[in-house]
Amino acid sequence: ELTIEASGIIEAISSVEIKSKASGEILLLGAEVGDNVKKGAILGQIDQRTPKNILDQAKSDLEAARVRLDNAKSQYERGMELHKNGSISDKSFEDYQESYAQAKSTLVRTEVTYENAKIALDDTVVRSPVEGTIISRPVEVGQVISSPTSAIGGGTILMTMADLSKVRVRALVDEIDVGKVLIGQVVSIKVAAYRDKEFFGVVSKIEPK
Repeated sequence: ELTIEASGIIEAISSVEIKSKASGEILLLGAEVGDNVKKGAILGQIDQRTPKNILDQAKSDLEAARVRLDNAKSQYERGMELHKNGSISDKSFEDYQESYAQAKSTLVRTEVTYENAKIALDDTVVRSPVEGTIISRPVEVGQVISSPTSAIGGGTILMTMADLSKVRVRALVDEIDVGKVLIGQVVSIKVAAYRDKEFFGVVSKIEPK
């Protein structure tokens, strides 16, 4: 039986950085450090004024595009009848066709813009992607943040959360002893906060460095 002692730190196996896809002022933060949150819980609310104005404009443009398409379709159908009767030239009929095609294309573009505006408004509400515990929250209400899509630095981190039901200890083993450590070995762990308790773990990885 060999005894090897090494000190290290306890850390979460996996953690998630929570960022907002929307930029703007933080109006609400829905969790504090140490809170356990469910998946889908609201973690933050970003100012909605600008996205809402963009959505209203996109909705207005979409309605106008639909009216223009209806008008272009009516003119195209009328032009088709006149062209069959020989009342208009081929060039005039082609102009009707082109106007109708452009109206359909404009409608598609405005529909996409409208859907993107709705998504941008939805992005002002930040929800938890997983169930876990908030382990850090470097921002406060009233702070203006940037989104990962608009900022070169990757956007502002609102919170960091992790699943603390499973943790790991990363310890630096002396070079002389590391050759004796094998995957699967049972390890006794002492924690400074619980001096009278003994925890047990299993060696899961031996890092190359």
